[in-house]
Amino acid sequence: MTTTSRQNNLILNQDWTRIYQTFKNADFKSYDFENLRRVIITYLRENYPEDFNDYIESSEYMALIDAIAFLGQSLSFRIDLASRENFIELAETKESVLRIARMLSYNAKRNVSSNGLLKFTSITTTDTILDSNGKNLANQNISWNDPTNTNWLEQFILVVNSAMSDNTEFGRSQGSATIQGIPTEQYRLRTTSTDVPLFAFSKTVASRGMPF
Repeated sequence: MTTTSRQNNLILNQDWTRIYQTFKNADFKSYDFENLRRVIITYLRENYPEDFNDYIESSEYMALIDAIAFLGQSLSFRIDLASRENFIELAETKESVLRIARMLSYNAKRNVSSNGLLKFTSITTTDTILDSNGKNLANQNISWNDPTNTNWLEQFILVVNSAMSDNTEFGRSQGSATIQGIPTEQYRLRTTSTDVPLFAFSKTVASRGMPF
């Protein structure tokens, strides 16, 4: 039987009421592979007993049924995940919860961590570091743009490099970007501590002195 003739026998030559009648016998509550496979075979046996009757495991038609059942299971799983995100009690992603809140005219505000810029105007080290003139920079206060020190830039960079990892010395950053119009480079410090450095300071906010 050619493909066109088979399609005509299955669809065109059948009354539309028979086609809709077959859906009453379909179990649309089966989502896993085994149940989908069983439902598809039962559906074919009940509605197309003369056109499809080869149910041995080595049949190519059984391979197609297995593929369709696997696809149905995958689609059902994805649909269930997507459907859960539409209910506030079941949503697991933050973006889904915020989207539902906006739908209810509630604009949730996220907590934003504080940030700022830290500027070093002077630097000191206890390590023995020699500049190009052979001067030991240990325990020396080196100021940025010091008019009394003609070699301040080299000394400043030498001390900074001594605190950085070997592969991220000054001029060899891990990444660069422009943040709020300021050219910024990222470096890694040489440290065995896993804690984030803390810098305490005080600031006046709304006429009130606050520690940070």
